[in-house]
Amino acid sequence: MTLKQRNLLIAVLAIILIAGGIFYYNNRNREVPSNDLTTEPPGNPNETPSGSPLTGGGGETVEESAQNKEKWNTAMKNAGIAFGKGDYDRAITFYNEALSYYKTDEPYSGLFLAYSAQNNAEQARIAIEAAIKLNPLFVEHWKSKLSLLDEKTNVSFADLKKIYQEGILKVDPRTKVNLVVYFAAMAERNGEKAEAIALWEYAKELYPQNTLIYQAQIDRLVAS
Repeated sequence: MTLKQRNLLIAVLAIILIAGGIFYYNNRNREVPSNDLTTEPPGNPNETPSGSPLTGGGGETVEESAQNKEKWNTAMKNAGIAFGKGDYDRAITFYNEALSYYKTDEPYSGLFLAYSAQNNAEQARIAIEAAIKLNPLFVEHWKSKLSLLDEKTNVSFADLKKIYQEGILKVDPRTKVNLVVYFAAMAERNGEKAEAIALWEYAKELYPQNTLIYQAQIDRLVAS
């Protein structure tokens, strides 16, 4: 792929993801057809699941729950500050502190970013898999895992495809197209042109509003 083609692909994907995000925002409160669900999606696929410790479901008193929530928020804020300064060890400490109060996917996602910044692929993998276990609906977790394994490990494309196939069954159906187009670009980077074309075709089915954009990618691949 030439530099010009790569830049074009990045630009098109940015448009697609923005459009997908707008679509999700505008449709988050609409009912999703039951035959397209593997799990019931919440209003926000990244919100804390109902009944988790952050809602006081962990057996604490109301006062203890409020105190722990405040400590969790403080630890997460401090982790974000440390990460922004490039102090990844300190960020990891704060994310683990947050997990000592409540085990939610957000601190694990933060640990994934911090370990990735340190090029610690194994710990990053453990962190993102923990995040997926707690919140499989959130499409960004699956994208993060795929990106990590594709860029930092020697995992085969066949194994990447297995992870994609698992994710496509579990993510919020309203954001499924984001995983499809992400993996389409990954397939192309791995030299899997036929796979990429099939994925762009599937994206047209999921989100026909972007048919012209997706078809342009198909035409480009066919012509290359």
